[in-house]
Amino acid sequence: MRPIVDGLQETYSNQMTFEYLDAEDNGVGQAIFEILSLPGHPSYVIFQPDGEELFRSFGIVDDAILIDEIEAVIE
Repeated sequence: MRPIVDGLQETYSNQMTFEYLDAEDNGVGQAIFEILSLPGHPSYVIFQPDGEELFRSFGIVDDAILIDEIEAVIE
């Protein structure tokens, strides 16, 4: 999934911020995964700038779904 997300970041980086976190880093990434109750890798969460969660998905996700969700947020 990382190549797909990297491509999405390249396309949308001027409209949104992408963060990559490691659920097993024994640090910030793991803490955020626990706070958000994310099951592990890969997990995708899209937030509004005010922190409102708009989309959440786990596992392999079709890139068209991610694009649709991103497009809905930036419009």
